[in-house]
Amino acid sequence: MTRFSWTIVASILCLSASGQTPIARNGKPIATIVTQAGATPAELHAAQDLHDSLLKISGADLTIVSSPAKLPRNAIVIGQGEWAAKLLPKVKWAELGLEQTIVTSKGSTLIVAGGRPRGTLYAVGRLLYSLGVRYWAPWAVSTPHKSTLTLPKVNVSEAPAYEYRDPYWFHSFDADWALHNYDNGSNTRIDDVRGGRIEYQGFVHTYYPLVPPEKLFATHPEWYSLINGKRVSQDAQLCTTNPALRDYVVEQVRQDLKKNPKARIVSVSQNDCFQPCQCDVCRALVKKEGSESVLVLDLVNYVAEKLENEFPLVAFDTLAYQWSRKPPLTMKPRKSVIVRLCSIECNFAFPLNAPKNQSFADDIAGWSKLTSRLYIWDYCTNFANYLAPQPDYFTFGETIKFLYDHGARGIFEEGAYQSTDSDMPELKAWVMSQLFWNPKLDNDALVREFLAGYYGKAATPIYDYLRLMQVEAQKGPLSFAQGIDTAFLGYDNMHKSELLWQSAEAAVANDPTLLWRVKQSHLPVQHIWLSRWQEFQKAAKAKGDRWIVNASRKALADEWLKTATSPGPAGWTPLTAMNEGSGTPQAFVAQFAVDPPAPR
Repeated sequence: MTRFSWTIVASILCLSASGQTPIARNGKPIATIVTQAGATPAELHAAQDLHDSLLKISGADLTIVSSPAKLPRNAIVIGQGEWAAKLLPKVKWAELGLEQTIVTSKGSTLIVAGGRPRGTLYAVGRLLYSLGVRYWAPWAVSTPHKSTLTLPKVNVSEAPAYEYRDPYWFHSFDADWALHNYDNGSNTRIDDVRGGRIEYQGFVHTYYPLVPPEKLFATHPEWYSLINGKRVSQDAQLCTTNPALRDYVVEQVRQDLKKNPKARIVSVSQNDCFQPCQCDVCRALVKKEGSESVLVLDLVNYVAEKLENEFPLVAFDTLAYQWSRKPPLTMKPRKSVIVRLCSIECNFAFPLNAPKNQSFADDIAGWSKLTSRLYIWDYCTNFANYLAPQPDYFTFGETIKFLYDHGARGIFEEGAYQSTDSDMPELKAWVMSQLFWNPKLDNDALVREFLAGYYGKAATPIYDYLRLMQVEAQKGPLSFAQGIDTAFLGYDNMHKSELLWQSAEAAVANDPTLLWRVKQSHLPVQHIWLSRWQEFQKAAKAKGDRWIVNASRKALADEWLKTATSPGPAGWTPLTAMNEGSGTPQAFVAQFAVDPPAPR
């Protein structure tokens, strides 16, 4: 298959009722895991992962044997090799997609395999998923317990819908969490033993890393934007039509790719600012194609044309972002070029195909007519206030399916990436990852499943809170970076929300693990109470409401800080960043050192 060729298979791993492969009886092993000659490190890891998970499920310590001359009874054959080829002779193993999975029964033998490098790992993951194993967070894994276990007959082949999958949350970088939720983004910590990740060379905004003005502006000012008749490098772009500049970028990209042979995508993308070049040549091209995007696209096309034969496994990536979001009239990206369309202007209380986001929907429709290599950069947190509620919980399903149906094949969901704790990061990352695999899944069902698995008896009031906030947020715009004075975070909603979270805490008061999780997720609502304290005091007094949080703001702030920064379970790290500017929780709480006077 050519570079990054995946297919979506609608079926989900469903096991039939007729028993086929006995695994354990009363905690004793009656099956054997088989690896094969030539197994990759990832396939060997898959075998060990299956062994360890079945041990946790059943208590049975299955033996792993390598390349047996004869298959043992009730064998689970892992990965590609001699036995897999004999059992499944019609499979063209060398032509499988990089992440294609196969889980197939042959009598009492089960073949769990796939394409290389990650297919077998994902095949094991899908099998475990069918048994009820869930990796909610690095510190929270649900494993069923069945001392007698039989795997029914199955014949399923699947592959993820999206070729690039990156839920960009701090905890999602964890290698084992990412592996078990089928994420392969360049920001994960997945090593080669876990199948590796898709490596970017220069992730984004690479114009100045490629052509640094501190080194080159003095000698080549013509390589930088002409703005109001003057060449500038401060908060500007490149003059992408300049022939010498284009050849310089080609050589810089060539050298970067030689230094990073693992790279499968290289970024040639605009700076994170405005001011595209206004020179006559650039303006003529913009006028011809009806969009500023032609300036970035023409450059990346040129680089790709010069280098794609030299680096046949590499794709060349650029942005359709802010001033370059609108697609050109006729210019098409080359087949080796990826365009990453960014949704930064959207109203995130709604799916990206909603009427409120019509201009973005129009742009993706336009780009999808020009290219089959469209990626999406989406936003799912409040970068100005990580700890503020950001009610987009029920939009992901419709958005991710809409994007896929309109040609998107890679997706990056930018969340709170600098530390743990924000608004429901564990739920958002898990739900997104399941939808990246299969966009046809039901968003609401995934939310309910996560809440039940992660919060236990507290699931119902938390679900009610999520629904309340989603409805209220749709009454006004929900941006990627907004203040906490927005209407849906006003007293009435926060009063209802606080009561729901108090109910959630009471429901799991006798379970320290679940109570800790609920308290962490309660922090965003308490953050709003602390921040709008005096306003809420006046509102409560005017309405005659009972004051439902601690009467002392200082005491509530101290409790908030202790919850946010105290050590948690293995895999957890305390909160360190309140926003993308890295404001700290200690600095946030310091402003509440003295209680304000009660309102008159």
